[in-house]
Amino acid sequence: MPNGRYNPILLSYESKPEGNGPFPAVVLFMHAHGLDDSSKKVCDDLAKEGYVAMGADGYLNGTYSFQTRSDDAIFGAADLLLHTLKNRPDVDANRIGAIGFCMGGRQVYLANANWDVFKAVVSYYGFPHRGSEPSNTPQNRIDDFHAPVLSIFGSMDQGIPLDAVEAYRKTSEPKGHKTLVYDGAGHGFLNHNSRNFHEEAAKDAWHQTIEFFNQYLK
Repeated sequence: MPNGRYNPILLSYESKPEGNGPFPAVVLFMHAHGLDDSSKKVCDDLAKEGYVAMGADGYLNGTYSFQTRSDDAIFGAADLLLHTLKNRPDVDANRIGAIGFCMGGRQVYLANANWDVFKAVVSYYGFPHRGSEPSNTPQNRIDDFHAPVLSIFGSMDQGIPLDAVEAYRKTSEPKGHKTLVYDGAGHGFLNHNSRNFHEEAAKDAWHQTIEFFNQYLK
């Protein structure tokens, strides 16, 4: 069973498989609710599949909140984890991926455009159309993606219009990226604590997530 714990020094949640490794690793970009139970469950479930999983606390233990956070704060927290992972003996530094949800789904797109460390990226309901300027709007950064991306959306997501999803799909799929849209699922459908939890969509999306990571990280 995985051994999950919050690290107060690195301001992160970590879960890892049993054994000495070296294991592939996945960095989690948190959703708006921070490193809550659903974020920890994602890390634990990744560890069950053989990955060291670390979720960066982009709010820095209360220094920031959803209202005061910035992309730079989130990227700074994730960058610290990357430096740590790349120097751990139980992690294969050449097999690191990333996953993000909601605002973290948007930020993991941008991290993939700005950094070349990831070998695979998964974004759940990640607002490809949102940004304060073209350079931080994922739709405009697809050509800069370094790693293959699996993007996952729900057709009933009130915050991400289907035309934005289709615009992203139309641009990204010819470049080798993959997009899945689950009919009847809303925003946050993987979150078991959310009113939008959609069991059928969540089960298949998680299966697709693990298959994608296994393809590129194992």
